[in-house]
Amino acid sequence: MVPRAVLAILLLACKGKHAEGVRDDAAPVARPAPADAGPDDWAALERFTKVEPLHVVALPARVNTPRFDVGGPAITNGIAVVASSQFGFVAVDYLQGKILWSKPSGLHVAPPVAHANTFVLVGECLQPPEVKDQVLGCIRVVTPTGGDLSYLAIHGGKDVGEFATEPGTQKLWIVDDHTLLWLRGERAVRVDQLTGLAVATPAIDPPLEVTYKDRAWQVAHDDGGIIRATQKGKPAWKTERSYTEVLGAVYLPGQTPMVRVSNTGRYGGSPELLLMDIDATGSMHGQVAFPVPGIGLSGHAIDSIGDVALAVQLDTSLDHHFIVGYAANALLMWVYPLPRVQRPDAIGLAVAPDAVVAFHDGDTLTVLPELSAPPTAPGAARVPSENPTP
Repeated sequence: MVPRAVLAILLLACKGKHAEGVRDDAAPVARPAPADAGPDDWAALERFTKVEPLHVVALPARVNTPRFDVGGPAITNGIAVVASSQFGFVAVDYLQGKILWSKPSGLHVAPPVAHANTFVLVGECLQPPEVKDQVLGCIRVVTPTGGDLSYLAIHGGKDVGEFATEPGTQKLWIVDDHTLLWLRGERAVRVDQLTGLAVATPAIDPPLEVTYKDRAWQVAHDDGGIIRATQKGKPAWKTERSYTEVLGAVYLPGQTPMVRVSNTGRYGGSPELLLMDIDATGSMHGQVAFPVPGIGLSGHAIDSIGDVALAVQLDTSLDHHFIVGYAANALLMWVYPLPRVQRPDAIGLAVAPDAVVAFHDGDTLTVLPELSAPPTAPGAARVPSENPTP
């Protein structure tokens, strides 16, 4: 097994057309020849540090109910909430490995989100209200301990009618203290949390907001994989190369922020997944982490400083997935092979200061060790502690 010191980040000296606002990106990095990933073993992961789960929590899924939707986990105050058509919403104390409470819903649920020490839950209304508008679902806001704070219908006019019947993957974001952005397939609505009124809006993921001192950049990922940053509405920089996914922002002590991305490729004839950081301010600096074998992402999550967990599909079989954790300074911390089952659904991940929480297979919550780099590692940072449970 390769020592962790060998897995340290590799700094890049990038070349590019800075005067034109065009980014030149990561050059190939030196690494050992990849191991073959056969369909019957985990040989490709032998050189990485493996971890065991802190807890594996079985969730009360109704197997005789279709699993149309799954979502989460959302985390706050040491509690993780997940959603499924087969059980509604379930909250777990992830450090104790105990189910705390559940909330019912219909067959369609959106991913839960955490906001201001509450959980926002969106699903089918148990008793649809009698309103003239089209009803899209209901919002329930609950405390970490499961107390209901509000429950109201999401409704709108004719412009939201197509959203009501739109199939596809759902996403949910908090836009501000009173507004949700709810995406379903190729349609989206903005929802006023005070009134429940929904208005159709373009189905575009909100940009990543990166701040540094008194400046801010809005970073977007276009359909061609190019990453574009704007500042005060004007183009700031863009990448020359395309990338598979924008993961989030990295904030290291004494450094300018970076945009963390992932990309799939091949090395020595074998597929691999790279994690890279691009300076968010437009300079030519960046860094590349030690790669892992795999053909694509099945889920990802990042915390407020840049610790990131990735769910990786190892090969073309649907039963080889693993979780890999990187610290904010791009140090590869560990890998965890998931149980071998056919897995068509995405894998939900959340990164907390004290654990990584994975929701998989519609009925299992796996709690893995934290991702903070050792204090002696270059660029090591630690995320602020979560607020205590009220």
